[in-house]
Amino acid sequence: MSVQTVDHFFNPSSKDFIHDPIPTLEKLSSEFPISRFDQWQAWLVTGHENIIKCLLDPRLSTDFNLWEFAPEKKAIKDMDPFEKLMNNNLFFLDRKNHLRLRKLALPAFSPRIMQQMKERFTILVEERFNEIGTPDSFNFAAEIAEIIPTQAIASLVGIPRDKFPIFDSLAYGVVRGINPMLTPEERKDAIKGVPEGLILLNELIDERRKNPGDDFLSTLILAEDQGSKLSNLEMCALVGAVLGAGSDTAVDLHSYLIKTLLQHPDQLDELKNDESLVQGAISETLRYESSGKTGLARYASEDIELNGHEIKKGQMVQLITSTAGMDPKIYENPRKFDIRRDHDKSISFGQGPHYCIGVTLVRSQTEVMLKELFKRFPNLSLGNEIIYDYDHHNARRMDVMTVQTNLN
Repeated sequence: MSVQTVDHFFNPSSKDFIHDPIPTLEKLSSEFPISRFDQWQAWLVTGHENIIKCLLDPRLSTDFNLWEFAPEKKAIKDMDPFEKLMNNNLFFLDRKNHLRLRKLALPAFSPRIMQQMKERFTILVEERFNEIGTPDSFNFAAEIAEIIPTQAIASLVGIPRDKFPIFDSLAYGVVRGINPMLTPEERKDAIKGVPEGLILLNELIDERRKNPGDDFLSTLILAEDQGSKLSNLEMCALVGAVLGAGSDTAVDLHSYLIKTLLQHPDQLDELKNDESLVQGAISETLRYESSGKTGLARYASEDIELNGHEIKKGQMVQLITSTAGMDPKIYENPRKFDIRRDHDKSISFGQGPHYCIGVTLVRSQTEVMLKELFKRFPNLSLGNEIIYDYDHHNARRMDVMTVQTNLN
């Protein structure tokens, strides 16, 4: 089967795509179910059915080291702190070690621990809104979306308030440093806060080892499976994975959730009249607003035949999951924003062995923020300024999204 390339129209870094990706995603999905994107030296896979097939295929691995263009893996003794952290990251482990770490980590994401986090986080959100006060307008993207997700994870881990800036630098390093497109100089600058953040985490872990309690880190420390326990570095890497998946993605979720609700006042009214629709609104935003520029990266661990295409060992496959949310075979009238929509087939949080372990964390923090926002500002409306970060490495990130409080 001949290989089609999409470089002639698919440019996720273009201003047109960042402002409105839907026409491009619809074209990609309807005309190019499997294609090559030479700019990324990768295969692109689109559509719900094809993506599910790839997510469940054990021959397509998350292990970055399998990539044909991956830098040669260093000996552990030669790795810097960031490289050691990534070497133990859930996203980059082989299948066996990924399952081992996930199994050990699962108790720390129990409903009981997540409820504890939600209670602590509610206080943090109230404090953040107290700091904002009652202005006529404010930049929601910078003053809420950029701050709250990392604070949610900091409160989960048990970081003291005065150490939040150190944790923020760790989060920045993990999220930015993971980008394979950075130059060595850019990566060095991005990850400069990682060593201090790891020292902070190790101190917290050591303290919990001496005095375990009923919290997230203590649960990780006490977890055991057939004599296997998590090392300090594995726990730090797990926190890093949660930061990568649970803070950076959540920044865009917060912004796009509020933007989309304010652009659909009928749906917002429904939500205000029935708070049980909050989780539906979150799911629908994840489907409707394609906040990512890239897909989920997978690497072929052996030669694979996929819908008549030969994918060679070591090649990258990018699963463009945003096309699954726009798939008319799964979602009736996909361009309509409907917070009552059925999301049973959603893959916004993945599928199979890589289903997002922190899904409750993301959903809880977003719910707390949403309820507090409309409690403080019941007549909130969208301002007239939205500015995108065109250079963001993987997201249609908004640096500025002004909202009007309409308090008077």
